[in-house]
Amino acid sequence: MGGMSKESSPATKAVSWLPRGRLLLLIGLGIVTWALLIALFGGEAALRAIAGADARWLLLAVLVHYSSFAVRGHRWLQLLAMLGYRLGYLYTTGLLLAGWFLSALLPARAGDIMRIGVLRLDRPRHTPVPVSASLGSIVLERALDILALVTLGAGFGWAVLRTQAPGWLVASYAAAIGLLAALVIGVVAAPPLVGWLRRWSQQRLWQTLLNFTEQLLASLRVLFQQPRHGVLVVVESLYIWLCDALVVWFVLRSLGATLPLDVAAFVALTVDVLAAAPLTPGGIGQIDAAYVALFALLPAATFNVGAAVLLIRFITYWSFLIFSGLVTLLAGFGEIVQRVRGDASITEALVAAAPASPDPSA
Repeated sequence: MGGMSKESSPATKAVSWLPRGRLLLLIGLGIVTWALLIALFGGEAALRAIAGADARWLLLAVLVHYSSFAVRGHRWLQLLAMLGYRLGYLYTTGLLLAGWFLSALLPARAGDIMRIGVLRLDRPRHTPVPVSASLGSIVLERALDILALVTLGAGFGWAVLRTQAPGWLVASYAAAIGLLAALVIGVVAAPPLVGWLRRWSQQRLWQTLLNFTEQLLASLRVLFQQPRHGVLVVVESLYIWLCDALVVWFVLRSLGATLPLDVAAFVALTVDVLAAAPLTPGGIGQIDAAYVALFALLPAATFNVGAAVLLIRFITYWSFLIFSGLVTLLAGFGEIVQRVRGDASITEALVAAAPASPDPSA
């Protein structure tokens, strides 16, 4: 009896890393958001709309959304290979899903820290990947995401609104373009700047920091140095974010709405831009409100907005939270999360690079 009380069971150890308090907070916020959406959009009418949704269109929406993460896994695999590190597809995709799961639960880019840490510490399953290379691959992901979002969102937005776009919408896209431009300028201007900074001091810590910066910059230049692979990951990025548009379109079709694809794409991609800086855990409430505001711009919506938002968020967030959590547990990534948290060099490296790597997929 005494021995049993002092030692945790294998099942307990397997989930000891799971932030249960954060998970309960997310569920609570989700319940409040669902209740508000149902109440604001007719109560029983919203529930009837959800119950009457065409399951065939909803299944298509689920398949398209999950396929985007299959492509995300391949894109990250390609980026790491371009940097000289070849890993297996199932391993990198599983790690990507585990990172998404942690980012959905914890603040401060916990999922990115976890991915970097696993690539560095999970020696039994692969050759260790330096922090500079893994961080560079994640920053490249963010840059490709912003490029795809701005390209698709601005294109569909122009087709839908022409010159009638509200100021806050124009400002959102301008901010996204500014972040991408800052990253490009930084990559171009940084090498001579680093050389100039080297002359400031020969202190070991200072020179180590500059070496890390040079390695990171070299990682970011691989898209231009390997154009064939660069084109492939750009095309994959466009597909990934086009899937968000298709999810919204399929959900609206399931509710009987005949909204054109370009309109649905404009709504979905603009929400993605607005969610680049989530103000709440998982963007709960924030993303839902963005969908409601954008649907309100549409003339005479013929569908229940509350039902549409609830279905979209269930497919793209809540169902995926469960799925990615199961992947994290079954793949055994949770067992080294505590080691990642204890590695200060990984955390400091990611925090230092955070301004250059916004996450529009929050």
